[in-house]
Amino acid sequence: MEHDLVGINEIAALAGVTSQAVTNWRARSSDFPSPLAELASGPVFRKPQIRAWLKRNNRKLSEMDEGSNFYPRLKSQRNDDEGLAACIDRIVTRLEANGTSGRSPGMLLGKIQSGKTRAFVGVIAKAFDRGFDIALVLTKGTKTLSAQTVRRLSSDFKEFIADDEIMVLDIMNLPTLKRGELRRKIVVVAKKQSKNLERLINFMQSNQGLQNRKVLLIDDEADLASVRFVRDKGTGAVAQGTIAGQIDELRGMSNGIAFLQVTATPYSLYLQPEDYEETASGESYVFTPKRPAFTEPLPIHGGYVGGDDYFGAFDDDDPRSKLIVEVTDQEQDSLRKADKRRISQSTVLDTPNTTGLRRAITTFVVAVGVRQWQQREAGLRPTKYAMVIHNDIQRAAHAWQDQVIDWIFSAIIEAAESAPDALRPMFDQAYDDLQASVTADKGKMPPRDDAFDAFIDALQSDEVVVEKVNSDNDVMKLLDDNAELKLRTPYNIWVGGNILDRGITIPNLIAFYYGRNPRTMQADTVLQHSRMYGNRNRQDLAVTRFYTSRAVYDRLYTINALENALRTAFDEKKEDAGVVFIQSDPTGRVRPCAPNKVMLSE
Repeated sequence: MEHDLVGINEIAALAGVTSQAVTNWRARSSDFPSPLAELASGPVFRKPQIRAWLKRNNRKLSEMDEGSNFYPRLKSQRNDDEGLAACIDRIVTRLEANGTSGRSPGMLLGKIQSGKTRAFVGVIAKAFDRGFDIALVLTKGTKTLSAQTVRRLSSDFKEFIADDEIMVLDIMNLPTLKRGELRRKIVVVAKKQSKNLERLINFMQSNQGLQNRKVLLIDDEADLASVRFVRDKGTGAVAQGTIAGQIDELRGMSNGIAFLQVTATPYSLYLQPEDYEETASGESYVFTPKRPAFTEPLPIHGGYVGGDDYFGAFDDDDPRSKLIVEVTDQEQDSLRKADKRRISQSTVLDTPNTTGLRRAITTFVVAVGVRQWQQREAGLRPTKYAMVIHNDIQRAAHAWQDQVIDWIFSAIIEAAESAPDALRPMFDQAYDDLQASVTADKGKMPPRDDAFDAFIDALQSDEVVVEKVNSDNDVMKLLDDNAELKLRTPYNIWVGGNILDRGITIPNLIAFYYGRNPRTMQADTVLQHSRMYGNRNRQDLAVTRFYTSRAVYDRLYTINALENALRTAFDEKKEDAGVVFIQSDPTGRVRPCAPNKVMLSE
């Protein structure tokens, strides 16, 4: 019987590895056989059980060396480039060097839709390699982004989940974890909403031993809800918002916690004081510091399309010189409120109050036809495309815009079916516009008549889909398996407000009609509306158009300049001296963020 018993050293000899490797297997694999007894010399196991386990896990054991290798395996699986891998390593190293303290946040600074999620998933894997056991991921307070984050983590960690090495959990669907499950690496996703965060706090409190494990807390979109102050009108005392207070509580719940903020719009965080000290009036604040102790800019990959593409200065032979199409203030104001004196069903194709919108819709349909023709000519599968109309945040405005769009489509579809040649002038304007940028891109256009036939066919076949998106529930119904907006047909038009901002990925977006024009623009809010930024096909850029007024364009241009000034400071390492440069707009038309976020800043 005693010859059927083995200890750690004997298991190592059986497997041809070191005893430390066996110790790692035991810690990382929830199905590792339980010891028959714990002796003074160490645990002993039944040899037949060990042999069976080694045979069953032969493939996995070839990957499990003496140290954890979560990120090397993830890097190979995703084909991360060396720039991203180096950034991930620097972040984890700096989090550790920063004292692994929830009081000293680190910052992963990306651009809009530049791959921030990919980067922080890599940070989680690298942190697991460095001895962290738990990652708590906080997302924007919508079901959409929470679902998107869970699905992304589950996809990237699919192999690790299948091998029982990592668990990815949604805090609102959290099972009662068994002792073996708690030995795995754990990722918990919670949206920044009070009930979600309350459950996350209870999870950390109720599972014995979690407070003694190394925890990585990641605050995605860290400038949203995570920093907010409220002044009591009666006493003048300042309090934090509920969510900010709950995040502070999470930051103090482990003896070994590292805190990483992630955002593309960090202004409110950099504008926080170093610490919330006692004020001149004698008030004392106990808020945990929000200002980043260090910043790691995310490398921008070659496929990224961003503000410099839209707001740079280009010669006529550059296709980007055709990206911006000016719309009148009068038109965008006419779309904010129902007024049939300005726009009516009978005048919708003639009134100057819909000129830009008509042009945007027509050019979008023609552009899809052009790109699909190019793709078929190259032997490629035709792609589906998207357009966004974001003129206001009010539901009533969305309903009115939806009505106007319905009138436009009714009129042009009726013409397409009964008198197609009546649409020739609208088509020719769109075709000529696209031909200029496609030719500048050294691309080819389909013959004009073929493109016109495709345009008429798209209208007659009812393939252009228009969807209103103005609530979280609406978006959830419209997501695909990757939690991105699902493109149902080749022609997809989305009409919506704020829900179409942070974290919402809109694939193949080639037309954006934007009319938000408040008296003072907030740079962080407006940048998050810029869903046209991201990993885009450069050939699509030749048929992409951004429709807005001159007043809005001028402020978007200013915001892009302010953004570049901040990033230039980081590239030049000026923040190493403890200074973060946030340039202001001397005209006062643009401010970095909402005033309640910087109430305690000078």
